[in-house]
Amino acid sequence: MNLDVWKIFYEVANIGNISKASRRLHISQPAVTKQIQNLEEYLNCKLFIRSQKGVLLTKEGEIILNDIKNGLNSFELAEKKIQANNQMLTGIIRIGISTTLAKTYLMPYIRDFHAAYPNIVFEISTDPTTALKVQMKKGKIDFILAKFPSKIIDDFQYTKIGEMQDIFVVNESYKALLNKKLKLQDLTNYPILLQKNPSSSREFIEKFCLENEVLLNSVMEIASSNLLIEFAKIGYGIGVVTKEYVKKELINQELFELEVIPRISKRDFGIISLDQNYLSKGSMEFLKSLGSFHKL
Repeated sequence: MNLDVWKIFYEVANIGNISKASRRLHISQPAVTKQIQNLEEYLNCKLFIRSQKGVLLTKEGEIILNDIKNGLNSFELAEKKIQANNQMLTGIIRIGISTTLAKTYLMPYIRDFHAAYPNIVFEISTDPTTALKVQMKKGKIDFILAKFPSKIIDDFQYTKIGEMQDIFVVNESYKALLNKKLKLQDLTNYPILLQKNPSSSREFIEKFCLENEVLLNSVMEIASSNLLIEFAKIGYGIGVVTKEYVKKELINQELFELEVIPRISKRDFGIISLDQNYLSKGSMEFLKSLGSFHKL
């Protein structure tokens, strides 16, 4: 016996009137009556007794109503949750991203999206991209926003949103290097601040130096790009950072960009996703706000 028949029984039992139940269910009265008769034949018992005001439950009908009402209420609640999610009223968007990229790029989009859909919750994971990919395969996050590796060798889907520029920065204690055209080889005499492995940024700069036959000496590894910026600001060494991450520091002259030849190549960044990954309507709408919806 399918679920629709039980729903009809449930409505008739609660309302106590077949005509009113049929109007609420948007089903003709004869169809409701027929379904009740089919259910009684299936169960081999009488479920309702007709009265002048409508119908009354038999003892068997009362037992069945008590047995099924919790289940039907659960189905109804589940349907309402799905409908609310489809209408963008509720839901969870799970994003994997670096802390710095979240701060410098993502937050304005979250602010605007939250203003439009205040009941949608964001869950942000900030592990290294390699770890985030593992989490995405396990279904724990919906998509990743990250800088792309220099060479793509995996089976993930990469959707470019924009480009970012890595640069060499120093504080004022390195003023002797400012306003000079430096060769990459010139930097080998100074301490260089790089992100600790595993890091796509670290991999990218090491590949860049290798292509230019330069080996950076006295490399100091810093756990995160945020912390690396802070070390560069106190003059701990020459930092390799993403220019978009240090706009404020450059404007306030807490950091200064070195002019180094050759210039580091720009890097693509955007959405990393799984080809077969199901995304909620909330996630799809948020990706649309990032300008990548039509590409996924």
